[in-house]
Amino acid sequence: MKLKTAALYLILCLALVISGCGGSSNTSSTGDDAGKQSVGTKKADGSAANFNKISDFSEAWNDLYKQNEAVINKLDEPIMELVTPGLEFITGVQYELLNMENKDGRFEGKLMMAGHPGFMEKKGSKMSFGYDFIRDEDGFGPTMKAGDRLVEDGNCDLGQGTYVTETFTERDGQKIERSYSEFKRLKNGEMICLRATGHSLNAVSAEEQLSNTCTYIKAGKNKYDFVIGKATQGPAFEKLFFIDKNDLSKNEARQMMEAAGYQIDKSGGIVKGVLVVD
Repeated sequence: MKLKTAALYLILCLALVISGCGGSSNTSSTGDDAGKQSVGTKKADGSAANFNKISDFSEAWNDLYKQNEAVINKLDEPIMELVTPGLEFITGVQYELLNMENKDGRFEGKLMMAGHPGFMEKKGSKMSFGYDFIRDEDGFGPTMKAGDRLVEDGNCDLGQGTYVTETFTERDGQKIERSYSEFKRLKNGEMICLRATGHSLNAVSAEEQLSNTCTYIKAGKNKYDFVIGKATQGPAFEKLFFIDKNDLSKNEARQMMEAAGYQIDKSGGIVKGVLVVD
């Protein structure tokens, strides 16, 4: 577990280092002093300070993970769904290189690590971003073939602390894999992720196999509540929404998943300094 966790976060760190080349994180196109506060600071009322860039959002999520990493690593059986949500930001932080001065407007260009074209539009604290391209050569598995269409459609409101992204791979007009993720930071600094993935092919054998995983995590100081659901709907899964809510508890997440057809695989949280699986 420790080796896998370290490898995943080396990738994240590299993405963040690259995104850091894009000018000072203190640049603000809105002139809002709250947006200039560094990630992890607090406002006078004790609430969390606004983010200024996607990398601030990514760093905040990863910081909460790292605070609980030692506890997570003590699990006898690795649960990789507790680690992987942070990987959603790898593409996200690359968009910042298209707008190194963090200005308002639309910016287009090649994403440095992904190697394909993307765009970002920024207006104050709100951003939209994405890509839509055709793969020109085979990748490392049966879900990465030349001719596949790859799409990301994302948006975030850094002032409200929300980040949403949907990605899919389409082959011969049919989606073969898809993901949808929502992240939100609460006023007390805790963060919630609700992430669903769906596949129609076995990633090794390329045989048709419908599979889904839905992951809920609520992370904070000495807190890492989680629910993991499994289903066999494939890429046509129903989106689950929560960012318009003030909060989402572990029990509420469980109920949402069950109502959408998921079987609960695992759930748990930190109890007296130990990550307990219910």
